[in-house]
Amino acid sequence: MSYFTRLAIVLLALFSTHLLVAQSTNSKIPVQGTLIEQSSGEPLPFATVILFNQQDSSMASNDLTDLDGKFSLPVAPGNYYAVLQFIGFADNVIPDIKVTPEVESVALGQIFMTSDATVLEEVEVTAERSQMEFKLDRRVFNVAKDLTNGGNSAADILDNVPSVSVDPEGNVSLRGSQGVRILINGKPSGMLSAGDTKALLRMQGDIIESIEVITNPSARYEAEGEAGIINIILKKNQEKGVNGSFGATVGYPSNYGLSYSLNYRRKDFNFFSNFGVDYRKSPGGGEATQRFFENGNLTEFYSTTTDQTRASTSGYLQMGTDWIINPQNTITGSLLYRGGKGDNNSMVSYRDFDANENITNLTIRDILETEDSQNLEASVSYKKTFEQKDREWTVVMKYILDDDTELADYDQMDNDSPIRLLQLSSNTEDERNFLFQTDYVYPIGDKSKVEGGMRMALRTVNNNFQVQQSNNGTFEVLPGFDDELLYTEDIYAAYLIGAHEFGAFSTQVGLRAELSDITASLLKSEQSNDQDYFNLFPSASLAYKFSTTKQLQLSYSRRLSRPYFRRLLPFSNFNNPRNINTGNPNLRPEFTDAFEMGFLQYLTNGSLLSSVYYRRTTGVIERLILAGEEEGTTLIFPVNLSARDAYGLEFNFSYQILKGWDLNTDLNFYREQVNGQFQERDYSSDTYTWSGRINNKFKISKPLQVQASFRYNAPQNTTQGRRLSSYALDIAASLDVLSGKGTLTLSGRDLFNTRIRRSEINLPDYQEESFFQWRQTRQVIMTFSYRLNQSKQRGGRGEGGGRGEDGDDF
Repeated sequence: MSYFTRLAIVLLALFSTHLLVAQSTNSKIPVQGTLIEQSSGEPLPFATVILFNQQDSSMASNDLTDLDGKFSLPVAPGNYYAVLQFIGFADNVIPDIKVTPEVESVALGQIFMTSDATVLEEVEVTAERSQMEFKLDRRVFNVAKDLTNGGNSAADILDNVPSVSVDPEGNVSLRGSQGVRILINGKPSGMLSAGDTKALLRMQGDIIESIEVITNPSARYEAEGEAGIINIILKKNQEKGVNGSFGATVGYPSNYGLSYSLNYRRKDFNFFSNFGVDYRKSPGGGEATQRFFENGNLTEFYSTTTDQTRASTSGYLQMGTDWIINPQNTITGSLLYRGGKGDNNSMVSYRDFDANENITNLTIRDILETEDSQNLEASVSYKKTFEQKDREWTVVMKYILDDDTELADYDQMDNDSPIRLLQLSSNTEDERNFLFQTDYVYPIGDKSKVEGGMRMALRTVNNNFQVQQSNNGTFEVLPGFDDELLYTEDIYAAYLIGAHEFGAFSTQVGLRAELSDITASLLKSEQSNDQDYFNLFPSASLAYKFSTTKQLQLSYSRRLSRPYFRRLLPFSNFNNPRNINTGNPNLRPEFTDAFEMGFLQYLTNGSLLSSVYYRRTTGVIERLILAGEEEGTTLIFPVNLSARDAYGLEFNFSYQILKGWDLNTDLNFYREQVNGQFQERDYSSDTYTWSGRINNKFKISKPLQVQASFRYNAPQNTTQGRRLSSYALDIAASLDVLSGKGTLTLSGRDLFNTRIRRSEINLPDYQEESFFQWRQTRQVIMTFSYRLNQSKQRGGRGEGGGRGEDGDDF
């Protein structure tokens, strides 16, 4: 029996022991009260009342008071505190609210609110949201609290989230699978076009409040993303009056940025605006050694060295408003513009060797690439609530325009030829998206509810690609590198969910139907690939509460991953003509059946989430490296293989070891089996691997905090070889200044510059060893943030645009 197998059995046994303790639990119990203006004795309608868990300051429930100033917030038994807010009045904090199973309700009685002008003492909320919050259907990572994230891109921040990995090109994987759907505030966004991995590298991380990882979504979510959903929640303030924050960043390698987030809230309107601009310039590159064989004999042998510098200037501006027509009706509208310009310079050196490893030729290829991107997004949403608790109707409409142009000049010198090879390439992409979605939730009594919705997503992409080569001073188009792709993707969906609680059990069953109408047409070569398919996606979950601190959940869902349109292109880029990325117009979607069992236990000073999962995927899309038509060249080509079985055991642990010392850690043990053939060659693989992350945060004094984080990814087998291990160490410290209104943060990311993609390929006719960094990940960053009428740590809302705490507007 292997070491990994024995370790998995021990861990599974430890996991199973949690299930031996069973205690009863009751349904939710209302916490009730009435808000009264102290000076007049009149009730305060439309005031905000929020209940927070004392254990981790996560929001448990929230509501507005009615016309009589009354409120009622149903919560499970536990310990809470309340924050009450109203424009022109001081916040009122009620600590130590105990909700026990023995009572029918908890009465807070009359609560008097005083105006700001008459406040004699300021009440400080000292509790803060945990950096990592556990829920059975998702994990919430409050990345705004991570000291090492200041001044980093969205790709850097995601790569620091447990279970999530981002490779140097920006490709995201969740629990080892790249079939993951990334959303912003619960919906597709122009800030991150579907499948555009580079957008994560360009997106400023300063605007991100939290990241939700949903590994087994229910039928209310779109079916895209076989490994699950990553939802990026942007910052959006909800506090009274004028408030916001300003930020500045300076770092090495070159990293400079300015940003603001402002909010002005009155009784009926909430105006918000976000702005950011940054400049980054960083080195990168790598090396590869490639050998080609025929009948066991070496035919080609060369090494490739890439030195590159990537520089970009990007910015965004968002403006919007919430119009609170009345407590039951709210309309939100926003407009977002994002633009950027990049200059990427690379030098690729090829050294050809003979069988005795003597250099026979040296080729130098200089690349000057510019990239311009612009994006405009407009969205309108409407939310209606009813007198009946938790009953609501929402409607969302969104329109996105996205334009991206990449131009490159290639200048190649070869020792074997005195003639310089000059080439030009252009790649322009215009994208249009329209989204309409409506959802309705109808409670049936206190223990049941029915939910349903419809969704229409229409997408059109025009992609033009062309490569020209100089011939006696005249540029001519290269055959095979000139075409125009017209890609249309129309998705129509509807879903229905039923949920019910009975005793300690709660269950939810759902069904989602999606009709996909997809066409990929190459207009110049007159090729077309039409894919129309209708699929049903069931989901189910069953939860059992042993007590208020222990809960078990079993869940199942069926999902799919459609190939990103660029994977359908017969060409991609021309930076490296010896190793060309190409697409496959005949790709079909992957389909996955996912099963998961999770056990959540709250401890005295922390929490533990243990999960066992299994995914069965058919039609697996795998990027294979194949021999090219020309001798000594390769094609990176995506194909559908037959099946993949993935098994895993994961632990997320959060604990306060000592006062001022918080520990967060994640361990994921993983096995993946892939079966499939292509062109009569077997591409099966079987790998055992694991990854882990540990984060320590120390509060040295009230204004000073220090954080250290280490993560490790073990090596794993692939269908063609092996991906080697990687690790990274981050350290950061923050200091509050200006009477707590400002914060200085100094962080060092990947101090040893070890976050490098290293891989080996071992085939009968081809072998390769390589390492590569899209850009250097080692960096030192200093950030400064200043808060205007805003406390540093609040236990309240930090979300931006979802459905409150749940964020289920997917």
